Amino acid sequence: MAQKFACDPEEADVVARELTRMRSDIKLSVPHPLADAMSTMTGGPVVQALAEFLNAVTTAQTSLIASVDTAAGLFAGLVEGALDLDQVFAGQAMEM
Repeated sequence: MAQKFACDPEEADVVARELTRMRSDIKLSVPHPLADAMSTMTGGPVVQALAEFLNAVTTAQTSLIASVDTAAGLFAGLVEGALDLDQVFAGQAMEM
């Protein structure tokens, strides 16, 4: 029945696992190279601009991790739902 909904649970599971791996890779990624530059500079507008940039990068990375995590969860839910639906339909077909 999942095929009638154009859902391949195996492919959706692969996507969910890949997204989970991607999220882990992003979380484990090295800090931005400019972070080290902060320690060598002193005050002024360049340091302030650099700090704002690094803050924006961190915020974007956090948002990306959350979005990828959400997408992975949606695909995992799709797999579970499609397989559950198949079982229900198969059970009803056997009763007929």
